[in-house]
Amino acid sequence: MMTYRHSAPLLHSIAIVMLCGIHARGQEPASAAQVPAADGTTSVVVPSEPTAPATPVLPPGAPPVVPATPPATPPAAAAPNAATELLGAMLEPLAARPSSLADAAIYTRPLPLLEPLERSGDRARRLWIVQAYWKVSAAFASVRATTEAIERLDLIAPGSDPHDRATLDVAAAAARADLAEAKAQLGIAQQELVDLARLPLGEPPPWPVDRPLASPYETHFEAIFANRVATGRVRAIARTLGARYDAIESRAAAVQAAAQAMTMAEADHAKGNRPIEAVIAAHDALVEQQREFLQATRAYNLDIAEYAMAVADLSMPNDQFVSMLIGTPIQWRPAAAGQPPAAQAE
Repeated sequence: MMTYRHSAPLLHSIAIVMLCGIHARGQEPASAAQVPAADGTTSVVVPSEPTAPATPVLPPGAPPVVPATPPATPPAAAAPNAATELLGAMLEPLAARPSSLADAAIYTRPLPLLEPLERSGDRARRLWIVQAYWKVSAAFASVRATTEAIERLDLIAPGSDPHDRATLDVAAAAARADLAEAKAQLGIAQQELVDLARLPLGEPPPWPVDRPLASPYETHFEAIFANRVATGRVRAIARTLGARYDAIESRAAAVQAAAQAMTMAEADHAKGNRPIEAVIAAHDALVEQQREFLQATRAYNLDIAEYAMAVADLSMPNDQFVSMLIGTPIQWRPAAAGQPPAAQAE
């Protein structure tokens, strides 16, 4: 089976019918309770409402069957993995800074993923909208990372050597250029999302508040495509999602190690035990690993969106489609006339 995280219990029987209307092996659909996996794994399967189990027919005189008592509490969810925690930190809004680096205006228009899908009114555009949404999300994380890179360099004391000062000035100028480019890329991605989702032109640019995945994903490929023809692209995604997730995990570990190396190099430089070039090299390594982590996360979620689009048909409601992409999407409801859009956490 092309399913990559066997450690988590499957959310549903492999033979259940996906909500996209495909029956596995010609059987009638079976319902399954919408219970998240204990380890937080997200699945392409969107379960339907649970139904009461059928009452067994017993022979005359047989003792009644007493159902097993369910556990008092559901199993506790596993702690978030390092990649999820890192991605969450990189997507947190920038706090108010005394400098001009933090632009609070970019966070004035929160946008749940469900909202642009509903506003679009065209389910055939769902893939483009979702992928544009994740591109904007990655661009926001890049703006935060490049902002923090400048602040990190500002904390380095150059010492009395003019060479140290000049070397640090080069790194700081390059970091400011990176921030300017990140803001430009954010603006391009935001406009693409605005155009695809047909968002009101007078509103501020959108800030995606739903988080992309940095955790394992269950494709259930063999069950879903048992009696369907999968394109080569869909087969490739199902076969490589596990490798993409492994890359995310490794990149997260690399970011953590690079941050530690940067801290150590800076401390040694302050004591006169390392040259300024060692600190700049450690800083550059951290910036590069953060960039690679965001690229890996973006590629992973773009592929998940493409796979989900191949599984779901256009009759699937948008909220169920979003649940195939992220574990706990933020719910959205249309605002009353003259009021700003409303979003609320579940």
